[in-house]
Amino acid sequence: MAERRILEGLRVIDFTRVVAGPYCTRMLADMGAEVVKIDEPLPAAPTGPVRSSGSIANNLGKRSISLDLKSAEGVEVARSLAARADVLVENFVPGAMDRLGLGQAALAEANPRLVYASISGFGHGNSSSDRRAFGATAHAEAGWLWVQQRALGGDVPFAPGVTVADLATGQNAFAAILAALYDRERTGRGQHVDVSLMDSQLGMLGEVATQPLNGGAEEEWAPFRHPIHETADGRHVTVNIGGRHNWARITAALGHEDESMPSSLPEANATVGRWIGALTAEAVASGMDAAGAPYGLVRSMHEAVAHPHFAERGMIAETEDVIAGSYRAVGSPLFFSDTASEPRAGAPLAGQHTREVLRDDLEYTPERIEQLLASGGVMEQATG
Repeated sequence: MAERRILEGLRVIDFTRVVAGPYCTRMLADMGAEVVKIDEPLPAAPTGPVRSSGSIANNLGKRSISLDLKSAEGVEVARSLAARADVLVENFVPGAMDRLGLGQAALAEANPRLVYASISGFGHGNSSSDRRAFGATAHAEAGWLWVQQRALGGDVPFAPGVTVADLATGQNAFAAILAALYDRERTGRGQHVDVSLMDSQLGMLGEVATQPLNGGAEEEWAPFRHPIHETADGRHVTVNIGGRHNWARITAALGHEDESMPSSLPEANATVGRWIGALTAEAVASGMDAAGAPYGLVRSMHEAVAHPHFAERGMIAETEDVIAGSYRAVGSPLFFSDTASEPRAGAPLAGQHTREVLRDDLEYTPERIEQLLASGGVMEQATG
């Protein structure tokens, strides 16, 4: 198995919270970047170990340092880290980093090669920039909840079971950072990357937005949706008919080789539904596999993570965990022929690597490290 990683040697400073930002920086860490997470000050009297902010899964492979960014000492360390970094990722409300003296313009003076990525609800430099937002905000205002409602055919919007806007934003930020790093190789300069929840959510809906963008009436809008059919034993399966070549595969799979494809897609779907309703899920799956026809058995999340495909692909990663001993998480979906991309380590406690980062990354003297820790603006958390 390959050990080399594409982003080895890349230094990333991670000021992110919640989902989109940590998801982005987890992807960078999987690719080999040295990600230092900036965590908030530790509580005065913790009742137990304090994990780094964000989910455990989104913090795999990172190191953590605890800083009070309202203190001179905390800001000093943050600025020193940024001066040596290749990438900084933050998801505060626009303007917050500027008020701390950690905005893109200020940090670019000391490090013009820094790629500074900002993740926010509504983006920077517009009339909505100061609005706070979570993924649910973008789901509502960028049309996703309405699309879901129309696809279901109901009268009331409903929230999806996963924060789609956050994940799309994290992926977009990851891609934009890589693009900015590539551009830096040509220009020698970093730049500001500005990615928002709202823009990312609308970007996901680009195909279904073409009708209203081009004069189509709201009542004429129809969802693009594959039907879900019930089998004889109560399971559910989805089948995308596509064109006539695929229809031939489906008819062969389900025992109706001589059936012509109806001219109406709703009629074709209804016909397939009747055929599937007379068969067990196992019979449908084996027939579709034999005929080379695409299909999908509906699985619970518990069934999905146990799918043999994911085990074979190495999509389930197991890492050491400072609290639980071990932790299983979804691995990287990016595979390469000559480099690794799975998580390299478990998730840190908040401030677990403070002393290590000060000593090794910033080359502070032992005396200076002790001064910073004594100030309260810089904190550490032991794992023993």
